[in-house]
Amino acid sequence: MTLLRSKDKKEFTVLKSYSHTWTQFEKYKNRSIFNEKQQAMFSHFLLFLLSLLVYRAETATSFEIDRVNHQFLLDGNPFTYLAGEIHYFRIPTNKWEDRLKRVRALGFNAITVPVPWNLHQLNRNSIADFSGNLDLIQFIKLAEQNGLYTLIRLGPYMADEWENGGLPWWLIKNSEIKMYRSSDTAFMNEVSRWWSTLLPKLEPLLRKNGGPILMAQIEHYYGLTGICDRLYVLELANLAKKYLGNDVVLYSVDVPMMPFMRCGLVPGILSTIEMQPNSDANAVIGWFLQQQELAAGGPRVSSQFLLGNYRLWGKQVNDSYSEVIILKTLQAGWNLNASMSFHLAHGGTNFGFWNGNNSPYPVTTSYDFYAPISEGGDTTILFIDIRGFINKIPNWKYPPSPIPAMLPRTSYNSISVKPVDTMIGFIARSDPKCWQSEEQLTAEDINQGYGFVYYQITFLSRCGQLNISQYADNAYVYLNGKFEVILLFIFSIFRKFSLQGTLYAKMADIHNNTINLTNCKSGYNNLEILVEITGRSHTMYPSISKGIQGPVFLNDDILFAWKTCQVPFETSGLNNVANYDKILSQIQKIQKVDNIKEPALFYGTLNLPNDPMDTYIDARGWGKGFITVNNYNIGRYWSTEGPQQTLFLPSEFLQKGENTILIHELEGAPNACNQSSCTLKFTKAPIFSY
Repeated sequence: MTLLRSKDKKEFTVLKSYSHTWTQFEKYKNRSIFNEKQQAMFSHFLLFLLSLLVYRAETATSFEIDRVNHQFLLDGNPFTYLAGEIHYFRIPTNKWEDRLKRVRALGFNAITVPVPWNLHQLNRNSIADFSGNLDLIQFIKLAEQNGLYTLIRLGPYMADEWENGGLPWWLIKNSEIKMYRSSDTAFMNEVSRWWSTLLPKLEPLLRKNGGPILMAQIEHYYGLTGICDRLYVLELANLAKKYLGNDVVLYSVDVPMMPFMRCGLVPGILSTIEMQPNSDANAVIGWFLQQQELAAGGPRVSSQFLLGNYRLWGKQVNDSYSEVIILKTLQAGWNLNASMSFHLAHGGTNFGFWNGNNSPYPVTTSYDFYAPISEGGDTTILFIDIRGFINKIPNWKYPPSPIPAMLPRTSYNSISVKPVDTMIGFIARSDPKCWQSEEQLTAEDINQGYGFVYYQITFLSRCGQLNISQYADNAYVYLNGKFEVILLFIFSIFRKFSLQGTLYAKMADIHNNTINLTNCKSGYNNLEILVEITGRSHTMYPSISKGIQGPVFLNDDILFAWKTCQVPFETSGLNNVANYDKILSQIQKIQKVDNIKEPALFYGTLNLPNDPMDTYIDARGWGKGFITVNNYNIGRYWSTEGPQQTLFLPSEFLQKGENTILIHELEGAPNACNQSSCTLKFTKAPIFSY
């Protein structure tokens, strides 16, 4: 009997057993053991079982590597993917399907999805959150409904210009961890706890179980760390197999250079490469030759084909690649039958305080990345070019689907906003949770993961040189309730001498951590320092403590007896402002509107008579800060530095009727206010300028 292929060895064994049973039945059916009626019934029963097993063999789903022919096999058939990376956590939930349909309209047949550990588990003892905007499982299922398989990036480190590279801030509190991203026992214990929650949720969605997940990535650019702890990578692989099965396809990604690719290479993990646009086809061939040396017979794969670049506040970068060069690189890879994942198909937005930091420069709120699908969902020239290329691929089984209609967008009329409190006054009146200690505490010490930390101390009248030995990232200094100076870490090394005549001109020495206090009064003086956390590093080796990290000196004497407080601008989840009602209740008016020279809180309302539409807030004229709309933190702005001048405001954060807007301005709104009012503008399109 000829048997159809079955990928399940147990099923194949059972099928052979029933085949043997049929043979034995044929041998004995003419003997007197069965009467004619029994023979007929038993024949039908065996035929039914055989047909059922053959059907199961025909419909078995699987994803594996054919190391003889250097290819993937999807359900037993040769398979190549063109994937687009997309981040569910950078897109409002109601826009997931729109963005996925656009990915499919490019002609891609898969998506690549990283998982940010720190967003799903805000605190160590909290239950991992997979609801709402964090419903990873629903996102994967929605992609499947739109004709897209999934390549899942497990981490634990993911990079992606995300806060701390995706590692939770609270790992810093674990003093037993001696080295992150290594086989350090304490670190691996934390990873094991996290994966014991994450991976069982993914296992039912694996292709072998009929789901859309094809394979899983371990770590990310591990070779760049130089740690090269193969035991760590092996432990991650074994942990993944514990929950996903020994037959799960695991892969890694590194830049196409042998030292980096070999750094964390272990058997059983497919080595894949990053690919940057290059007009020289021979260069692309060379990259894949290196990948093939380590692929152990596996297919050619670029798991990160860069299409653009991210932007940094205060730093001009090489923003984008030529569409022509991108297409030449794509053609060179396709000629080699390489599977490729485009980074990114759609970038989205760093809502809240979730942006990463390429020290000392924070990543912008916009994560547009020059992707073919823009931050606001626009179809770009690159989109049309890639779609056109894929449309011409002979016998491509996944031709581009129709491009969805654009979602409605508008430019609302400008609104008037008014200053309602100084930043430091608002914090004091919000009754923050505080700690008293001899030495100041870090942000992590007081469980303040993101946003700001407030410090306060009193001292007797002895003005002079104040030195904050070590802090991260920016410090706003007040003496006796009067704003004194901003100490910016971003400028402490690179921009010291370019700020004369600006708000930062009082900066003292080259380290930007020393100022002269001259306005002390007799008796006790009140020193307040507000430290802004601009985002932890996402590059290679993250997890740096924030807040004031070393002694504070006044005339060479260390100041003791500090009060360290949480600041009520923390966000819960992706962008929901914690204690939002309490914040609104604390708003108080101040009398003077013009010539604001210190951090302040501005309040305004946007009234919408109809259903809301997407828009952008135009931050030009304002300085530096962040904006909340209703109870959503839509992210940071820094118009005085650029390049980003607008903030994407999706319709999901607005409502018909009155919308409350709070502008948390840290530079004093240099050009947004006149003698009578301050103005907040809107626009239909993003603006970038330096």
